[in-house]
Amino acid sequence: MPFIPSSSACGPPIFQFRLPSTLRFAFRAISASLRLSILLAATSASLPAAAPIDSAPASTAAGDAGPALLAAVARTPQLTAAARRIDAARSRIGAAGRIPDPEVGAMGSRVTADAMGENRDMWELSIRQPLPKRGERDADRDRAAAAVTLAESEFALTLAEVAADVAMNLAEADGADARAALIETQLRRFVAALAVVDARLATGTSLRLADRLTLQTRVAALTLQLDQAQRSAADARAALRGRLALAPDSPLPAYAAPALSSIAATDSAAVTNARARAAEADAMGRLARAGAQPMTAIGVRFERERSRMGKQDTVGLALSSEIPWRARGYARAEVRAAAAERAAAAADADAARHRVTATLARVDRAERLAATARRLASETQARLQVEHEALSRILSVGQFSGGMSSSDSAVLHAVDILERTTMTQIEIIETETSLRAARAELWRHVSAATLIARALDPESSTPN
Repeated sequence: MPFIPSSSACGPPIFQFRLPSTLRFAFRAISASLRLSILLAATSASLPAAAPIDSAPASTAAGDAGPALLAAVARTPQLTAAARRIDAARSRIGAAGRIPDPEVGAMGSRVTADAMGENRDMWELSIRQPLPKRGERDADRDRAAAAVTLAESEFALTLAEVAADVAMNLAEADGADARAALIETQLRRFVAALAVVDARLATGTSLRLADRLTLQTRVAALTLQLDQAQRSAADARAALRGRLALAPDSPLPAYAAPALSSIAATDSAAVTNARARAAEADAMGRLARAGAQPMTAIGVRFERERSRMGKQDTVGLALSSEIPWRARGYARAEVRAAAAERAAAAADADAARHRVTATLARVDRAERLAATARRLASETQARLQVEHEALSRILSVGQFSGGMSSSDSAVLHAVDILERTTMTQIEIIETETSLRAARAELWRHVSAATLIARALDPESSTPN
């Protein structure tokens, strides 16, 4: 081993050994490799997998949890009030098409004559039966039946709206939970790496403080992201419990969404509601036309007159009818209003059908985008895994490739790999959350009959 002489001010010359440059470089490489091996070993030998989030087909999820979600929504005060309105509309059917009650009248009088006449006593009893207008009873019964149909369609429409909002909030809460689980996993890895670095520094191992500062910065950022994700999940679930009128510790229904095949553009809850409003407008128009008819009444009158010469009885039959001068003008205004209501309902039905078509197209695009995102994310993660393994191999032999000229750049590169892996997995979670939110919109377009049946019979399955 080469040596060089050295002089000392306190004594004879001493000899100082100097390592060859190749060995000095090897020792520096081993020190750098030690630092990065600590980081890579603490953060894991392989890249972490994405946090699980349910991406099963909507029909599968709906078949398991759809009735439970609808049953939970049906128990809310908003839906309870809508159900009571259905009961009220059904009760009014018994009052539709009514016939007026008969009228009874009585009259007594005394005729006081002058000096040449005589006094007379008179009394009269009459019974009068008002008759309904022509076509009025049938129109009133049609109006009552249309009111029941409208109340049921409004119940289904409210149920669809609330179910869609609840499913969307559940999707957001599940997505926030998945992000929190992923961030928590990564945070544990960085905390473990930071603990190893602190232990090495405490024992005097040659490690750079820059490594510790890099890890501390990332731990602080992940801690903030974790708090934000957990708060988002808690806020979403708190809003859900408020919407469902549940206690703070009550369990929530599982996410569910109907299948695309169960949605028909001509049979959604909004279209059914528009048809019910059109039917009610038709019934109101018929009722208005019947109101233009004159009201009639038939009656019987019995009269008795008494005098000194005896008594005299009179029996008469009376028929009366009104003159509908003003009623016909009012009826024409009501008919015009009913026609306008019918046209508005038809326009709403057309708009609802277009919304169904647009939602189906949006869900289909979201399905295809999610599939593309899964494929690209899988490819990206595979490339990051290869890069991670390559960095591990480089460190194992104590040498660096083209882009890393120092141990500091290698540490930053290792942290960058993990950060990019986390971002890739978060993008997958956000894509799946967007897809689930788009599927939740399908609740707005399920048929009214299906919604009512599923809400009242939780044991039945959601349509496939």
